[in-house]
Parts: sequence; structure tokens; C-alpha cells
Amino acid sequence: MSESADWSVLSPDVMAVAGRAARRIADGYEDRLTMEYDDAFQEAVLILATKAAMVRECLNDPGLGLGVLYHRLVLDLTDKIKTQARHRARHTSYEAACERVGAGER
Repeated sequence: MSESADWSVLSPDVMAVAGRAARRIADGYEDRLTMEYDDAFQEAVLILATKAAMVRECLNDPGLGLGVLYHRLVLDLTDKIKTQARHRARHTSYEAACERVGAGER
């Protein structure tokens, strides 16, 4: 993320939203072992800090609030997971490469 982070937006309420979104992502993708809770929480906090304007918009507009912030954060986390999964799918793991070499494959 190229934006600078504004950590001041991470109030207890905002951190609770990060925790809820991280749990949703971790639970929703657990069968694919894509992202564990701790990793999802860290990503959520980074997204919120780098999108401070979005956080302030949601907190300052009673029509938006924490619910919209949660929804937007889950969408951002989902996009990040899908991007990471695409990158991983393009690469052969070290173990798989060693097995191929051992079996005479290329």
C-alpha cells in the first residue's frame, strides 16, 4: 500500500471492527487455509490505517457508521486474499519442485 498510515483513526471501536472483519475472513476461508485470524487482523489494521479518510467518513456520517466500515473492510480484505491466492497459484512450492526433480519431471 503506497498511502501513508494514520494510526490515530484506530480507536477501540475501529479495532473491534477490524477484529470482527478478520474473524469473518479467517472463518470464511479456513477450508482453503488462505489466511489465519492473526494475519487477517494485521491486514485489517493496515487497511484501516492507510484508508483513514474512509474510516473518518464512516465515523462522522451517522448514515454510514461502523456497519458500513465493517462491510467495506471485509470487501478490501477479500480482495487482498484473492490477489494473494492468485499469486500463490502461479508459483510452485519448493517442496513440489523438489518432488518433480526427484521424479525426473520438469
